Amino acid sequence: MRSTLGIRRALIGAAVAVLFITGPAGLALAQNKGGSVTLGIEQDIAGFDPLMVGVYDTGQIAVAALIFDTLTRIDDKGEVVPRLALSWKASDDLKTWVFKLRPGVTFTDGAQFNAAAVAFNYERMLDPKNRCRCAFYISNIARIEAQDELTVAFHLKTPSAGFPGIVASSTVTNVYHSPKAIAAAAVGQYNRNPVGTGAFRLKSWASGDRLVVERNPGYWDKNKVHLDQVVIRPLPDGPARYASLLAGETDVIWHDNADDIVKAKKNKAVAVYQYVGSGAAVNAINTKKPPLDDLRVRQAIRHAIDMQAFADTLYNGLWKPAKDPYGPGSWVKCANTKPLAYDPEKAKALLKDYGKPVAFKFTVTSTPRGRAIGQVFQEFWRTVGMNAELNQIDQTTLVTKAFTREFDITGWRIIDLADPDPQMYANFKTGSPVNLSGYTDPEVDKLLEEARATGDQAKRSEMYCTIAQRINEHVQWFWTLENNYFTLAKPELKGLPKQRSDEIDLAHAWWDRKK
Repeated sequence: MRSTLGIRRALIGAAVAVLFITGPAGLALAQNKGGSVTLGIEQDIAGFDPLMVGVYDTGQIAVAALIFDTLTRIDDKGEVVPRLALSWKASDDLKTWVFKLRPGVTFTDGAQFNAAAVAFNYERMLDPKNRCRCAFYISNIARIEAQDELTVAFHLKTPSAGFPGIVASSTVTNVYHSPKAIAAAAVGQYNRNPVGTGAFRLKSWASGDRLVVERNPGYWDKNKVHLDQVVIRPLPDGPARYASLLAGETDVIWHDNADDIVKAKKNKAVAVYQYVGSGAAVNAINTKKPPLDDLRVRQAIRHAIDMQAFADTLYNGLWKPAKDPYGPGSWVKCANTKPLAYDPEKAKALLKDYGKPVAFKFTVTSTPRGRAIGQVFQEFWRTVGMNAELNQIDQTTLVTKAFTREFDITGWRIIDLADPDPQMYANFKTGSPVNLSGYTDPEVDKLLEEARATGDQAKRSEMYCTIAQRINEHVQWFWTLENNYFTLAKPELKGLPKQRSDEIDLAHAWWDRKK
């Protein structure tokens, strides 16, 4: 009786939720020029140099969408459309993709954007001497060829039917930095002085307080840029971030508190945009550390969790439990993948068979959301006889500790991308620096190679489903909830596209204010 009651108290007492935001906003008649927008994000920004940060979190992606450009974009209809690339075509074997670049584009330091600049960015990330963790996300690229000033060819190791969509999001490997600025910066200094081709350029940056970008007067598509500046403020406390929106201190926020989302939907002073994407919230288990190196312990960890109760109570039904890492927004559709079921008696039996006390640390963010998740899972595990100590750290430190495998179990996320290959290959291939669990599965390795070697989407989907089921059984990672994104904004703020890849893109936002 005590254990069941304890779980329910933990669920009810942890009244914080995880959400993500985005949705299309219809255009009004008058797109007012000028003005400023303040965006509230969850954590401070660590920088933008891929060699130093390795991966972009939600705040970095939002800023990257402003100061950088990508070759393509995915519009609100789900179509891949031109951006820095005007057109593209593939070889018959889908192993070479040739992009024709937009002429007349410059970086904000005056340097020319061209095929050589594209090649420079990828070669820098892929160079083994640079030891970029980001390299495994683009490990399918064999070489980049600048065929002429405005023609760049990606020569891939294996076929990729969806490559134009893979390079569409403003994630760490898809945005283009000025080679001139990187060459001119002192060692380690470029990270906080990024230079791109985007609609905005960096104006000022005070760590922990705000990052300000101003309109780029030389932007190639400047007629679509309406705001004068965007202020990005790290506001780690979720309820305080929502309160800042209501108080007019921010105009739009990244948010993950279910209670606030429910309230916002009833508040006419707040516009709520929602987008259900691919991917999932997940947890990685360090299989190199006992007792987590034992399959029985890992399976007991998953059997102990009632994920449906977790979702219903902590997230007000806004998120659904994930059964695989792909989610409803993915073209990978798995009918038969099943995580280990909630079965506390089975968990106890596995631990009894293991025969030794089980204790570990669960790393979560030091936010209300992180603490709530930690407390709920901690109670589930305590109920079956495991002792989980919460390790609460800030988001930037969590990412660093994850990449250096200084954790037992850590929260993580598989973000919404057009194709699962980059993340699945990086997360689960033996030897990958982002294989956080350190787990080796020859069958998964084989399937990952085969999935990226065929252009047959049905076959690829089947392979990815088999991979997910093997992970469900081996529990080197376990999924929690499907990605469901939300943006909360003032109703007068328009021009927000769908939040693909958890990207709040304000590059073309504008105020609809009656004069």
